[in-house]
Amino acid sequence: MLFQTPIRRRAEFATRWKAAFEGVGLSQPVLSFSSRRFGLDRGSKTREVTGLIILVLAIFLVLQSFPTYLAVAASQVYVASWDGPIDPGAQDFVASSISDARSIGATTFILVLNTFGGSGNNMDNIISTISSYQTDGNTVITLVAPTATHAFSAGTFIAEASNKIYMVRGTVIGSATPVLPPFSDPSELRKDIDAFSKYMQTITRYWGRNDTATALMVTNGTSYTDADAARLGVINGTLAGPSVRNALAQLPAPYTITDPNIEIHSSGIRSAAIEILSDPTLAAVLFLLGVAAILIDLFHPTLVLTVIGGTALVLSLFGLGLFGVSLVSLVLMLVGALFIFLEVKIHHGVSALIGVAIFIVGFLLIFRLPPSPPIQGQPTGLLAPIAFITYVLLGLLSGGVVLGSLYLYKVRETLMHQPLAINPKSIIGKEGFLTTDLKAGGFATANISAEDYTVTSTSDVPKGTRVVVIDVQGLKLIVERKKEA
Repeated sequence: MLFQTPIRRRAEFATRWKAAFEGVGLSQPVLSFSSRRFGLDRGSKTREVTGLIILVLAIFLVLQSFPTYLAVAASQVYVASWDGPIDPGAQDFVASSISDARSIGATTFILVLNTFGGSGNNMDNIISTISSYQTDGNTVITLVAPTATHAFSAGTFIAEASNKIYMVRGTVIGSATPVLPPFSDPSELRKDIDAFSKYMQTITRYWGRNDTATALMVTNGTSYTDADAARLGVINGTLAGPSVRNALAQLPAPYTITDPNIEIHSSGIRSAAIEILSDPTLAAVLFLLGVAAILIDLFHPTLVLTVIGGTALVLSLFGLGLFGVSLVSLVLMLVGALFIFLEVKIHHGVSALIGVAIFIVGFLLIFRLPPSPPIQGQPTGLLAPIAFITYVLLGLLSGGVVLGSLYLYKVRETLMHQPLAINPKSIIGKEGFLTTDLKAGGFATANISAEDYTVTSTSDVPKGTRVVVIDVQGLKLIVERKKEA
């Protein structure tokens, strides 16, 4: 746990000592140095005994103060651990964790970090949250732990924005070169590298670390081991580790945490859900699956697939919103979906092909267009490329939607030319009897072919009369009296 400073301990010690003596009506300690000898002041035996009791009481109070120090220290530090990409889920987790730290009055926030990097936009938002916490006089420490972990790309910027950085042995930091979206102008890369490099130097220099070495992590993609990072002044120090709790206990004073039971907060359900849904690849898959499910349900007698497809579309749009999709991209994806639905009327596959093409263009523009104008002085590039699996999934799903729409059309065409399995008109001519009285133009119940039906007639027919079905009107049968031979 976090230890208090010696000055604070001495001040509290003096306060408790004084209170102990004043509690028994004494203004000062009875122990003193006599001019003749060391010992107790002259006085009665009662005074001597009282002084001894007060001494024991004072020592007891001092000893009791140590648990208090520990309890206070534990409430002054908040430890949070993030292991994953820098995305909307990470942003939500760090923001909510710092909010929790504020609510309990923690003055030190320790972020245990293990990441390959991620979104530059989410990185900026996390750094802004950290900066806001720091401006209130609080301390942020980034701890790269346990052994065999790393803080790459966007994670490097987050670490360098912290007051202190510590790494356990066997960890790596760096590789912070930005990555441009597909189909971008190559000249933009040079501009983004320069912008990110200056950004890195600014935040590193502010905390007194080596901005020359950190700039190389952006311009050259350089990475440093824990030992090299400490030697070059990229971080504040290395720890033996190897576990997170070992590292917390090895932090230098006054940040040392010796409490083995201190809580290390990890991401909850909300942050995990946001992390999953904000993946643009998953959002695209959910979008196409939702469209396909609704399309299939147009040829299905229930609404189950429509509900499933609608849910998939809602989750997809929610995830795209978290990722920061531009309005142009979203409109193109929706227009593509409309063309796919139009295939139900056209039946030649052309509309589905056009819809899929428009959808893919809209999806790719997610990575090309900025979600909003960048903050002045901030770089706009991404720190994560589109994975190859994204293109594979899009190709497979797009082809599946086109082929599926053609297949469904053929199925529908075949079913339309088949005779009805059950012909409602086949009940015409069947005979039965009324089980209730029937007024002209009203409704009654009749038992026909051992089944009860709702029937109507143009004349009054009493209960028990034999009737014959002459027509079917929706779900009702039209009957008349059975004529006697």
